[in-house]
Amino acid sequence: MDSSFPTHYRKDNPRGITPPNPEAEKDIIQHITKHRGLKTPYTSVSENADSIKHFEGSLYKTEPDNIISDGHKFKPHNEVIHDLNGLIQASTRKERILAQRALQLALRAREALIDWQFDLNSVEKKDYIHWCANHIQKYFYRV
Repeated sequence: MDSSFPTHYRKDNPRGITPPNPEAEKDIIQHITKHRGLKTPYTSVSENADSIKHFEGSLYKTEPDNIISDGHKFKPHNEVIHDLNGLIQASTRKERILAQRALQLALRAREALIDWQFDLNSVEKKDYIHWCANHIQKYFYRV
């Protein structure tokens, strides 16, 4: 099988990857600018391990093709940048400042996003984050 996307990387807690919050608003600007360390519906990864060396934690790698094959969405770096540029063009002055900051951060970290598509119908709402934590770890391997 040919790989569509190369290996991507993430710096995170040595005990495992921070789980997403499937109920949080899907706002990539907020995710990139204000929610680092907080739970959003996304997980950020990088095309290049060196571009995230300034982050704390252990280095993990992941294969986007495995994530995609299990039904999740993967937004590669070039699409994140394209989307942010579109948001900059379409936003008000106040929103534009945050979008420009998000663009700077995403460029620096060579950021790509995983948008988890879990079926949570059989999971109690209070258990969403814990359930997600258990189900995303299999996609990440410590380097």
